[in-house]
Amino acid sequence: MKDTCPACLTRDIAPAESRRRGGRTVDGYQCPRCRHTWATVRDLTAYSELHARRAQRRNRRSAA
Repeated sequence: MKDTCPACLTRDIAPAESRRRGGRTVDGYQCPRCRHTWATVRDLTAYSELHARRAQRRNRRSAA
């Protein structure tokens, strides 16, 4: 998942490294512009629930 640098606001930075830990993904980033480094932790169950709800809405719209 791409992110935005919190220091210089450069957008669409791909993770330099990713690891899975249980139901979470840890992504490490380094900005190519300012060289700032940061990490994000994302709970994969939250994303799967979000995608399931979106799919349900799409199915309801196409059935109507």
